Amino acid sequence: MKKRIISGLSIWIFMVVILSSSTAILETEEFTARVLSGGMQYTESVKKIKITIDSYLTDEEVLNLIGLMSQQGYQAFMDAFRALNKGIFFPIGGRGIKIIIHGAHSIPTEKGRQILLFTSRQSWDVEMNPRTDPRFGFMVVELNVDNKGKGTGKIYEQASIQLTPQRTIVMDGYNSPPKQLWDVRLSK
Repeated sequence: MKKRIISGLSIWIFMVVILSSSTAILETEEFTARVLSGGMQYTESVKKIKITIDSYLTDEEVLNLIGLMSQQGYQAFMDAFRALNKGIFFPIGGRGIKIIIHGAHSIPTEKGRQILLFTSRQSWDVEMNPRTDPRFGFMVVELNVDNKGKGTGKIYEQASIQLTPQRTIVMDGYNSPPKQLWDVRLSK
């Protein structure tokens, strides 16, 4: 009887360890992509970017942001938004620039999924210095990938966002044309 209990318990512990470690592995995703960026006058260069997504926003996190925005105002919302860390976006060879992703959603589509990444507006391209509009204080990265993790995407460098009653964050509008991402691949 003791042997059965011990073997059953050890199998149960083994399964918990395996399932918890595989869940942690599945949560982190790494994408690579290429973007055509404008450099100096009459020149353009192709830059490679790497995006690591550690986790996605939960309903509770979005509900907390909605509550902060409605009860305490914009600054409390921005403080809580900037405190979220869902991953990293960085151009490879970008002179040490690393942008923290504060929000991430994965939305299923017919052929795969759409991934939306949100962060505060930042200049990620050291060769560009665009004009900014204070109404568009966020940067949104949109990835459209198929079931194999391949696809395209866009970077909206100056965007506005909206918190929805469905407990999601969506892009409300943008000020500058998006930069096109191609050769988007899930690498990990």
